[in-house]
Amino acid sequence: MAKTVFFDHKKFDHAIKESNLKQEQLAEHLNISTRHIRNLKSGDTSVSAPLLYKISQEFQKPMEYFLSFQEEEAE
Repeated sequence: MAKTVFFDHKKFDHAIKESNLKQEQLAEHLNISTRHIRNLKSGDTSVSAPLLYKISQEFQKPMEYFLSFQEEEAE
């Protein structure tokens, strides 16, 4: 079985709400645009490893927290 890894946009959105940060503040902390924040929250874009690391540092959670895994059966 193969595993596919996805950025969990729901957990990202939840972490933002828990932190009480505004999107503009978070974008500044992560050095990305507010549009990129919105796209990450909605699941419209993927996340790079360096950005995932910054996100995990910002919210003081392991990088794995923001990932979801889906098992696929090999054909």
